[in-house]
Amino acid sequence: MRADGSSRFLGQKWGYFPSVAFAWTASNEEFMKGINNLDELKFRTSWGIIGNQSVSPYSNLGLMSSQTYYYGGTSAYTGYWAYNIPTPDVTWEKTRQLDFGVDMSLFNHKLSISADYYKKLTYDALIQSTMPYYLGGVGYWTNSGEISNTGVDLAITARPIQKRNISWSSTLNASWMKNKIEKFDNKVEWGSVMASGMADQATIIMEDEPIGSIFGYVWTGIKDGLDTYEDLDGIAGIGGNDRKIIGKATPDFIFGWNNSFTYKNWGMNMFFTAALGAQRLNMVKATMASLSGDFAMITLADAYYEAGVNYPALGVAGNQPQYVSTRWMEKADYLRLQNLSLYYTLRKDVTKFADVRFTLSAQNLFTITPYTGYDPAGASRGGNADYDAGIDMGAYPTPRTITFGVRFDF
Repeated sequence: MRADGSSRFLGQKWGYFPSVAFAWTASNEEFMKGINNLDELKFRTSWGIIGNQSVSPYSNLGLMSSQTYYYGGTSAYTGYWAYNIPTPDVTWEKTRQLDFGVDMSLFNHKLSISADYYKKLTYDALIQSTMPYYLGGVGYWTNSGEISNTGVDLAITARPIQKRNISWSSTLNASWMKNKIEKFDNKVEWGSVMASGMADQATIIMEDEPIGSIFGYVWTGIKDGLDTYEDLDGIAGIGGNDRKIIGKATPDFIFGWNNSFTYKNWGMNMFFTAALGAQRLNMVKATMASLSGDFAMITLADAYYEAGVNYPALGVAGNQPQYVSTRWMEKADYLRLQNLSLYYTLRKDVTKFADVRFTLSAQNLFTITPYTGYDPAGASRGGNADYDAGIDMGAYPTPRTITFGVRFDF
């Protein structure tokens, strides 16, 4: 970073990114005396632009890559070909963000509320594209789009009981966020192919849709023992043009709820997490229920006992299952008890040498969800974390752990 606040990006361009913030606070010392039960009120706003330099330096320059080739014999010859195409006009990816916030405290600080609204726009988005293979198939960087994120964050802390021998405090955090691709010069960018041997990508990036959109077929049920799908293009048969957006990986709402209780020497803490509005493509269930693969076997009990009704009939030839379809899309809403801790403290006046705290803690005690996979909040697909977040190919289940600890405070 230079002294004037500008920075060098990819060995090419310079940029300057301003920011400004304001806050106004009123307290009991001012006009707040005339407002009942309101202890403090603060308004905040900020605006700024920041650049993203997460692309490797000089990666927009024309670089060569070595390649070994055998001219019909056993001798190896080394040559070089284009690794990427130079794009010297590429600039910073920039994010402009506007925030409005309010903080208030009421009832002698027993209730605190903080709310924030933000509008974030990323423009000149850095996208690595690939040329067609008949032109070399090499990659290059471009400033290709705009992405908006609009959201609201809310935090409420209540202290209903605050006495000498007993207390209870509770904090609720909630977030709502809408992600949208406002502009995309490439028009379409596909995610990764899910597995070897599969032709269709499961995710797509396109204008007016959120990142992490899942693109596939609309399953219409079982007919004559076969899977059937909606014909969107009106052409006989099911093909690539019969796909559409069928889900998204990102939740609409995220919640966290923490409660702390104390009674004399006893204490307890409970922390819940929840999410609403996300979907997952359950590829584990799809493969367990499909007569495909090297051995053409099913391992899902429902697919056996409900064959021909809710699943394809066993032994019926001609079924063409589409794995990226609404057949395997599931809601990933959940409520989870993330942590539960119970502790007891022996004071120094009893032990004569230190305060001793005994703690019993449990993580991931239970999850309430309609999702039939291991973890509604997890996804196992490698690839790009933004593109492929909604694909579950066997995420390792979140373990349930129970621990016991002893702490000495001398």
